[in-house]
Amino acid sequence: MAKRKIKIRHLLCLLFLIYVLSTFIYQQFRIMDLTKQEAELNAKKKAAIEQREELKKEISLLHTDEYIEVIARDELGLVKPGEYIIKSARSFKE
Repeated sequence: MAKRKIKIRHLLCLLFLIYVLSTFIYQQFRIMDLTKQEAELNAKKKAAIEQREELKKEISLLHTDEYIEVIARDELGLVKPGEYIIKSARSFKE
């Protein structure tokens, strides 16, 4: 009976050791995945911050008279008094 208790204890210790090792290995893989996700999110955050800064610059540029004039001339075709618009004729080949 004493040998049987020793075998059961050994079996229980072995099962516990297997459980601990498998949990440890799983946690290591999980940590690697989370580290990779953290790096990706940091890269996205950096890109978003750069885009925000560019948009802030563009917004401040939108409030300048020079930019408004460029938009009025290029997109709306407006001219100052006394100026004329000269457009070239384009020929398209079909």
